[in-house]
Amino acid sequence: MENVWVPSGGVRVAGELGLPDGLLPEERRPGLVLGHGFGVVKQSLATEAEFFRRAGYVVLAIDYRTFGASEGEPRGQLFPLNEVEDFRNAVSYLQRRPEVDPDRIGIWGASFGGAVVIWTAAVDRRVKAVVAEVPVVNGHRWMQALLTSAGWEELQDRLEADRKRRYETGQSERVPPTQRGGSAGIIPMDARTMRFFTDYTERTGKPLLISEPEITLESIEKVIEFNPESVIHQIAPRPLRIVTSGGWDVIHLLEHIQDAYKKAREPKSLVLVPCGAYDIYHGEGQAMALDAALETFAEVIPVHR
Repeated sequence: MENVWVPSGGVRVAGELGLPDGLLPEERRPGLVLGHGFGVVKQSLATEAEFFRRAGYVVLAIDYRTFGASEGEPRGQLFPLNEVEDFRNAVSYLQRRPEVDPDRIGIWGASFGGAVVIWTAAVDRRVKAVVAEVPVVNGHRWMQALLTSAGWEELQDRLEADRKRRYETGQSERVPPTQRGGSAGIIPMDARTMRFFTDYTERTGKPLLISEPEITLESIEKVIEFNPESVIHQIAPRPLRIVTSGGWDVIHLLEHIQDAYKKAREPKSLVLVPCGAYDIYHGEGQAMALDAALETFAEVIPVHR
């Protein structure tokens, strides 16, 4: 993988570019842009990037602005529409690469990255195929479902106080994005999920997902306002595939995904992988999810015409 920079919104977005083996001089292959989830950085996309690279695609995995190795301040500013812009500029970057066929570019995103790619494909017709893995499809509904009634009301109070703070000082409160690692993060983690992450780290010696330690609280306001299911119908006639966990998952709620899927137009497909929430990021669950994604890309933007 080669480190590259993508201009986006007045800053440079960091990317890792992978060229497929056997690429001939003057040959142009289809390209894929990969994006991460809620506060996660591109190091967590290494397996996915290598999988698609080995399948023959030119692959670009990105850190959204203010995350990971990308530029931008304040750090951890998770504004979904900015991330959409970063995806669109990454598509522009691939279109200018001599190794890439500019008319054969797809996008892939997981979790909140799934939300971002749905919106991106809906507004950018250059995207010829999109795969959203365990996507968030409605920020307001998602956040409200993850929190108890009391938790939701407490969050509203914090957001109101933060808006006042930003008006007076220009700065937002900083918060951990999730409760992984026992922190008092915004996205709650139940005991089963916490135990899964702990067991995985103890077994492998590394975290399953690498995240930024903090995001701005203002980001949560923007997440709640972000509703990809309101534009999901605009993706057609380009194909949409949603790949999600068919087992236990209290973070990426199947009911929400199915409701959004109903609003999408053909061609579309929904694949349920027989695994739980975070098993889709490793091992057999990950392999099945990636095979399902590749099936769509290979059909619409094949490596060899």
